[in-house]
Amino acid sequence: MLIKELFKKRIDRPIEGVIKADDDEHLFDEIEEYVITNEINQRLTEFLEYYNDYQGVNGAWISGFFGSGKSHLLKILSYVLENRLLLGDLPAAEIFLEKLKDDALLKGSMEKAISIPSRSILFNIDQKADVVSKKQADAVLSVFMKVFNELRGYDPKIPHIAQFEHDMDRQGCYEEFK
Repeated sequence: MLIKELFKKRIDRPIEGVIKADDDEHLFDEIEEYVITNEINQRLTEFLEYYNDYQGVNGAWISGFFGSGKSHLLKILSYVLENRLLLGDLPAAEIFLEKLKDDALLKGSMEKAISIPSRSILFNIDQKADVVSKKQADAVLSVFMKVFNELRGYDPKIPHIAQFEHDMDRQGCYEEFK
């Protein structure tokens, strides 16, 4: 028997060294191969306690050393909590929940979290930032608004135009205007 035959998957397959927020091509493999360590299990349990007991505050801080998997965890959670469909019709949550089958409490907490409607917006801030906006005091906010407006179908570059489009949308005349 060869060592490579001990593994479930081909060991000579390409493996991305860096997780990219906007890379959907490898998403199925990223979720399927995600390993829930004891540390992640513990932190995920804490996170879900807060997530499932929403008290008007949203957001979470993920910290860790360079290369520790922060972006990977964020990407996995965003797709799982949104329950995005992979490969056309396979729910991301279904793949992830299989990893939790031995921890009924964590699995139950995750199922509850998945039932909460959510939408994730993942992007690389450096790719979305304009050269000008990097020098502004509110550069980060500007990038977030740009991406958010773009997601909603509004002008991403001119905030007051996006606001105008939003107002028209609320009045029910934006589609006609477009």
